[in-house]
Amino acid sequence: MKVKNLILILGTIIAYLGIIGYVRMSNDRTLEERYYHEWREDYIKNKNQNEQYVNAAGEKGPSFALSEAQGYGMLLAAKAGEKHLGSRIDFQKLDNYYLAHRLTNSNLMSWRQKDRKNIWRDNPVSASDGDIMIAQALLHANRVWPGHGYKSQAVNLINDIKRFEINQKAKMVTVGNWANKDSRFYNVLRTSDVMPKTFEEFYQATGDREWLTIKSKMLNYLQKLSKEHDTGLVPDFAWVSNNYVKPAKANEVATNDDGHYSANACRVPMLLAESNDKNAAQVVKKMLKFFKKKGTSAGFTLKGKKLHYYQSASFSAPIFVAAHKYRNQGYDTLVEQEKYIFLRSLSKDNYYDATLTTLAALNTNELTGLEK
Repeated sequence: MKVKNLILILGTIIAYLGIIGYVRMSNDRTLEERYYHEWREDYIKNKNQNEQYVNAAGEKGPSFALSEAQGYGMLLAAKAGEKHLGSRIDFQKLDNYYLAHRLTNSNLMSWRQKDRKNIWRDNPVSASDGDIMIAQALLHANRVWPGHGYKSQAVNLINDIKRFEINQKAKMVTVGNWANKDSRFYNVLRTSDVMPKTFEEFYQATGDREWLTIKSKMLNYLQKLSKEHDTGLVPDFAWVSNNYVKPAKANEVATNDDGHYSANACRVPMLLAESNDKNAAQVVKKMLKFFKKKGTSAGFTLKGKKLHYYQSASFSAPIFVAAHKYRNQGYDTLVEQEKYIFLRSLSKDNYYDATLTTLAALNTNELTGLEK
């Protein structure tokens, strides 16, 4: 009798744990599905019957497209397809738009397209972060929907990234094809271009070991920047010369925040957390220790002073993903702290906030407790 009671109790416990696990997975899937479809409804626009683009303007004004936004859109579509939340047609229409807006004699994408005097015009230069993400998305799509030519597309693009967007002396990605050897911006590092996992995928797709060299070199530059301050924070942009790297000063490259942990560098925690490289982990964990101690906001100086006294999803989402990966290593409080991004509707007029939040939802394997 006692044995039967014990078996009954154990069976009840196992059934309870099974129900809890099912509910958690159901909640996670509901969250992923809700955010992805809400994001598509707010930001995907038809260019024509066969092409769609990510409207980076949102509801703020006249539509425009960016290669960065298109890369994010294609990556989200591929990840959603993998989770059976979207279809290959969703991805293909975004891919068709990319194909239609490549630069002349190149597989690189025009970095910006917008309406001028009722004509949709392409900017004649590229942005490397957009091109890298498009190639990453194509490789992901090939894994989800093999046999549709996505890998060959990706390889062609990867080869052009290497041809037009690599500083061969420093072995790093430049900010775009316009930052060539004749430009002083040839030596500018955008810290959010350090994508170790993606560069490993480029090597696997092409067999070109130089991508591993680029990965190693760029991580080395990031490590040097991380070591300069106790915070471990890195700037949006830095100058690289003879293996020496230093943060950019205000307005040297793009904005007043060039030398701060700002709108580009905020992606770094997520990008490093995607990798299992020990050097990437070292950099991101140092940053997480700072955020755990000081909290988060929409940007910091490298010494840790807040640039703004409000939070932003584009900063919090990458931190959430990184903290979640290392949640059993002392960063659980950060996970709880940054969950707020999932407790509100996506922004309809801030494509960056909305996109990084949606990417965080799809990137995190187990969003325990987000929908209580």
